[in-house]
Amino acid sequence: MTVDQIRKKFLDFFKKRGHAVVASDSLIPKDDPTLLFTGAGMNQFKDQFMGRNITFKRAASSQKCLRTGDLDNVGRTAGHHTFFEMLGNFSFGDYFKKEAIAWAWEFLTKDLRIPEERLWVSVYKEDDEAYDIWKKAIKVPAERIVKFGDKDNFWPSEVKEHGPNGPCGPCSEIFFDWGTDAGCGEKGCDPSCGCDRFVEVWNLVFTQFERREGGILKPLPTKNIDTGMGLERLAAVLQNKKTNFGTDLFAHIIKVITKEIGVHYGKDVQTDSHINAIADHIRALAFAIFDGARPSNEGRGFVMRKLVRKSSQRARALGVHEPFMYKLIPVVANVMKGAYPELVRRREDIAEVILSEEISLKEMIDTHLPHVEEEFIKIRQERKNMVPGAVIFRFYDEKGIPLDLIEEKASSAGLKLDTEGFGRLLEEQKNRSRDKSKVSGSIFFEKLSDVDLKTEFLYDIVEAEAKVRGILRESAGKTERVKSATAGEIIHIALDRTTFYGESGGQAGDRGQISGKGFNMCIDDAKKYEDTIDHIGKVLKGTVSVGDTVEVKIDVKRREKIKANHTATHLLQSALKKVLGDHVQQYGSLVEEDRLRFDFTHTLKPKDSQLERIEDLVNENIKKNVTVTTKEMDVSEAKRSGAIALFGEKYKERVLVRSIGDISKELCGGTHVKKTGEIDIFKVLSESSIASGVRRIEALTKDAVCSWARADIKMLLGDYREALKGIKKSAPQESGMVGKIEEYLRPIIFRSEAVGKKRVEDFGRDDLNAWLKELKPEIVRTVEDLSKEAKKMKKVAKSTKLNDLRKELEIFIKEAKDIDGIRVISREIEGADMGILRPLIDNIKKSIGSGVILLGARGDARVDLVCGVTEDLIKKGIDASGLIKRIALIVGGSGGGRPDMAQAGGKDPARLKDALDGIFKILKEEYKR
Repeated sequence: MTVDQIRKKFLDFFKKRGHAVVASDSLIPKDDPTLLFTGAGMNQFKDQFMGRNITFKRAASSQKCLRTGDLDNVGRTAGHHTFFEMLGNFSFGDYFKKEAIAWAWEFLTKDLRIPEERLWVSVYKEDDEAYDIWKKAIKVPAERIVKFGDKDNFWPSEVKEHGPNGPCGPCSEIFFDWGTDAGCGEKGCDPSCGCDRFVEVWNLVFTQFERREGGILKPLPTKNIDTGMGLERLAAVLQNKKTNFGTDLFAHIIKVITKEIGVHYGKDVQTDSHINAIADHIRALAFAIFDGARPSNEGRGFVMRKLVRKSSQRARALGVHEPFMYKLIPVVANVMKGAYPELVRRREDIAEVILSEEISLKEMIDTHLPHVEEEFIKIRQERKNMVPGAVIFRFYDEKGIPLDLIEEKASSAGLKLDTEGFGRLLEEQKNRSRDKSKVSGSIFFEKLSDVDLKTEFLYDIVEAEAKVRGILRESAGKTERVKSATAGEIIHIALDRTTFYGESGGQAGDRGQISGKGFNMCIDDAKKYEDTIDHIGKVLKGTVSVGDTVEVKIDVKRREKIKANHTATHLLQSALKKVLGDHVQQYGSLVEEDRLRFDFTHTLKPKDSQLERIEDLVNENIKKNVTVTTKEMDVSEAKRSGAIALFGEKYKERVLVRSIGDISKELCGGTHVKKTGEIDIFKVLSESSIASGVRRIEALTKDAVCSWARADIKMLLGDYREALKGIKKSAPQESGMVGKIEEYLRPIIFRSEAVGKKRVEDFGRDDLNAWLKELKPEIVRTVEDLSKEAKKMKKVAKSTKLNDLRKELEIFIKEAKDIDGIRVISREIEGADMGILRPLIDNIKKSIGSGVILLGARGDARVDLVCGVTEDLIKKGIDASGLIKRIALIVGGSGGGRPDMAQAGGKDPARLKDALDGIFKILKEEYKR
């Protein structure tokens, strides 16, 4: 029986028994920050298990799962995986133990025809009910029923003693017996034994208690069923394969790997382990990338990066040093197409992401790892055994080298890592991002669990009356539920209805005011938690209490700017798909009043001409003043109609669809303009890569474009004037040429200044085009030409100055002073800099034969010093680097270099003469010493 047949058989079995067959959720959990990846079938049913959003009482699914807790065991054992599918059936307050156990046994023994005598079961040691069902109703012999404790047969494991608080219960597991030949051979061998005889097939969790403080278990009023059965393990049992890697899920993938690498499978344990791990990891990468994960240095992105790196490491052990993982995506897509045909459509995009990461990894290994090794050698030479946190952070943050790879290299060098110092630097970096409210959705619901928190959002209304349902107060780092709040307190208010949009879908929350009788508060932010909107702000005066009727009013001007930016993101996505291709998918977005940010999947950097076309398309659609319409419909109907859904997003049965003529159609609950003309204007500020296969566009609309243009004009005109000043200073003889340039640019400068002075309400697309396409290019070209000319003239002037100074070498040497037999030249060179002082030192050293030379020059609020020592005096212990360090202190600076030549900079030009004279005293002391 193939894996596809097993999966279908399971879902059909439970569909016939009244279960809703629910499609696998994304591997990337939505609205659940506690999870990096979906790791169990029950994850997508959290609301139902908590008694919320129950539209069905029974469900069955085959859930994509990704776990990395046993990453090092993958490939080495028969049944460990990162990616796997979990078959599960669930009951939300409907059936319980009797039915769950009976159906599990029926499916395994009748539908799959697994011999009853090959199955063993375990129950929780105190669960007599489950034991009796297995023994009396199912007729499993007592010798094949084992009792386990809190660690093995209670979920979560050891929850009574260690927590967490919440739903929990005993579980019962079903094991397949491979026979005595497969195990340890001991007489009392049972599923508790660590040998290979037994493999767990199915786990039935009976959620019947709520754990409370102190480990107290209180029976739940409604009991739930949560089961999980690994599809890969079940396939191994049914296909009589002692390892999951022998099933049809992996056979074709392994065949392609061995062909690509040029090795044999089944002849060497270590080789097989490498191949198995690669086959496992490529499945995990394919599905996670499909669901939106991208390699990076944080969170789930780090897991992706780690999987690529682990796979490449194993491939290198098999002799492969070039990217090859991406070549396996077609076979993965082909093997999985029965249940996941969408993988075939996206295989090129997925392969591109992996190839990009493999290339980056190879470049990193070839380029940066030698520097890590060199740094660690230096640390060892300094007789230290700890890599400083700052060094770790530099490699991690600036070079993108993962921490575990740094740790691996440190371990090889016999060094430890200052993880505390690194952690502090990492935390400081994270803290630079803007502070956000510490109250999360889970705390909000927990503190107000007995309150009807559903908030009616009044989309097109800016001011309305509402009733206060609940209040939370933040104080001294704690959040507490209160009945009333007074002036000066920071609070969270839940209302029955509101005009405030709560932050969600990338759109920022509204700001505004809530007021009542003698009461007023400023709302700084609004957040959406499921059907609830949390209003966050400070009470300015008076008192507000639960049950009060209040007036809510949003900041209308801010809302209008946000609406324009949100509709602009829809126009932008449409333009991206037209210019770059239909493979473009939204990866994330941020819509605020002063800017918008749009992250999308695309591997190559767009050309300038493509970005210009994208911007033009958006502005053309703004100019058309197309009507934006909204329809509410079933999510399935919306998707059939061609509406774009954000990948991985979980939608309710009824959704809002925003259409912009025939330009764009998306599922979206955000706020939008009524006509595209309200956006006024659109300008792309930047385009960059934020992760492998993910790029970001930042853009502006409306007033923000005018503000940006003003700043851009002011900055460039400043650069132009500085360039003019520079060339006048470096080449006063060229005043005629400069005058012609000024005359030519005068009307351009005049028009630019006029654009920069326009009022916001008068600034339009024509003004932006005039600046970007006519005026700015002329000024930029002129500034570049002037800068090049100034550098050229400065170079000529420097060369002339150096030639003139070389003619004075004999004078310098004649004026050298004798300090205890050492000839010393110490003098100021007017109008010089390091570019003149260093070659001049070389010339003097060649001419003087033996001596010490110190040259200095002063500039605007700084001093340059260069010291040279001939080879014969170096042998006598005179060191240019040591000399310059002491001399630099006189002018308030520092320096260093080699024994034959060193340089320094200082901040006190007034003391240059003291520094130049100081060398005589230092040399006397040095020579005598």
